[in-house]
Amino acid sequence: MDEFLLQHVGRHQQLVRQFKPKPRPNEGDPVTSSNIAVSTRIRPMLDDETSSGQVPAAFARAGESGVVDLHELRRVVRGPPPLNSSSFQVGKVFGADRSTDLIYEDLVQPLLPWVWEGGIGTLFTYGQTGSGKTYSVSGIERLVACALFDGTLQGQRRLHVSIFELARNSAFDLLNFRAPFQILEDSFGDTQLAGAKEYKVASTAELLALIEQATSFRQTASTEKNDGSSRTHAICRIRIQDPVQATLDDGILYLVDLAGSEAARDISNHTSERMKETREINISLSVLKDCIRGLANMDNSSSKYKKQYIPFRQSMLTKVLKHVFDPSGNRECKTAVLACINPSLLDTGVSKSTLRYAEMLRSAETKVMSSAYNPDVPSTWNNKELRNYIKIKSGSPSISPSVLAPHETGQQLLQLSTSQFLQRCLKSDGVTGDQAKSFHAKFWRLHIDSQRSSRKVTASSKKERSLCKNVRSDKCSSSRDPAFEGKYNVPNFKERIRPGMVIRWTPSAETISVSPKQSLAVVLCPLAEDEAHVQCFLGNKANEASHTAQRYLCGTVSSGTLAEAYEINLWAQVVIDVKDMEAEVLLEYDAATRYYHTTV
Repeated sequence: MDEFLLQHVGRHQQLVRQFKPKPRPNEGDPVTSSNIAVSTRIRPMLDDETSSGQVPAAFARAGESGVVDLHELRRVVRGPPPLNSSSFQVGKVFGADRSTDLIYEDLVQPLLPWVWEGGIGTLFTYGQTGSGKTYSVSGIERLVACALFDGTLQGQRRLHVSIFELARNSAFDLLNFRAPFQILEDSFGDTQLAGAKEYKVASTAELLALIEQATSFRQTASTEKNDGSSRTHAICRIRIQDPVQATLDDGILYLVDLAGSEAARDISNHTSERMKETREINISLSVLKDCIRGLANMDNSSSKYKKQYIPFRQSMLTKVLKHVFDPSGNRECKTAVLACINPSLLDTGVSKSTLRYAEMLRSAETKVMSSAYNPDVPSTWNNKELRNYIKIKSGSPSISPSVLAPHETGQQLLQLSTSQFLQRCLKSDGVTGDQAKSFHAKFWRLHIDSQRSSRKVTASSKKERSLCKNVRSDKCSSSRDPAFEGKYNVPNFKERIRPGMVIRWTPSAETISVSPKQSLAVVLCPLAEDEAHVQCFLGNKANEASHTAQRYLCGTVSSGTLAEAYEINLWAQVVIDVKDMEAEVLLEYDAATRYYHTTV
């Protein structure tokens, strides 16, 4: 096919000169109408391409912004080959005479104030190998490094950088001698780089030095199109932290240089190892295309209730770019896409594919899920709602909301480390370590429950719902007395002992503790003095010794296999004097683990 095209270069040039484009309808501003800004860069023809007789086939349309015309000859059985022309609306178009500085000003510079104020910004370059992706990103990285420290962005910030590459569905830290690490998703749905080093930078020179270091470790190889082709996806991640406004989310800027796709004719001389490498690259790029297609279909869907599947978890690359494609994301992000194409007549097939997906992305607009207040979802709570929850649900004595969450939202309190959470709780008067741990566990169980996907409705679940109809779920699963729900002046537990109450008690000398952490029991019923036939699971009769206080038959509580988890053994019963009871303990059942946990 290449030989056929080169033989008809003259006809191709003649037909291109005669080409008269059809006017396209005005579709509005292609850059500002969406959170995704798409631009296309057409690199110059290279000397070896020109010397081999190749001619350009991709052109920015004169007099019409954001349109690329692509011309290819179609092979026919008889007669001269006709010209097949395609046009693509791809945002702004940067021709061979446009510099990287201009691309940065139009495409990337608007992202910097956004991430400086706590947003997420992403630039990724996409296209065929040898189309100028790495050249463009390298220049943009230098310009970003200068802009972040030149004083034009107002306010004090702390900058942290990590640079890594993705190869064969694995991640390697380019700032730590290509050490492997894991890319994970936390309980908030955010992507975390588990094991990757993150360096604090305080100047342009420091940031550029780290970029230079990372470049030296990046994997490259010679291809038909490029002697130094990047064979991995490289990502520079800059995290921007505001030390003054603690409630402001960290801004994150991703600069992504994707590995290039290769046409079939470009891999004919590859070794088996290189073929495998190319296959892995194409698979990850294929998943990226599926995500782009899903995002575009979601936005163009005629029904707002129609769900679109976006497979961003199917490759390591799209896991990192999850914030761009996840329809359930709760943080707005802005994305800049630079589609890079080779202008040569021989590359029209690959260039057409690149432009098709660029046009598809241009029509897509990311949407942010509403984060309206939900009493069952802590991540939606503002500071006022969080404080109200702490005041009501932290037990007695109540943990001080102003100490535990002076300014945090629900999601920010969840991101607090366990040690910090407990330390803040213990600053409240009268709060014990057990109470602090129980409230921390309760808060986190509520968060985990809110993240679970909806259960399928089955006959058993319908029956369970009907049994608990008009009854709050915590009343069905907790040992808390509903009569004292939300009340502060609660009588001493010994004055309100009831069946189902869980108590902590001190075993007598002849009784062993079933739980190694603490002796717990659940009250079943009171014992009358004449109930001589009742005996505990140890074989002791209820009236073997004289007792001056009321006694209760209780079921034992034993430790589960999980930490801070318990099982109730109603068949293993003990008789407990009221004088041996120390305190009431609230247990709550967790259906996921099938264990009971302490709560407040």
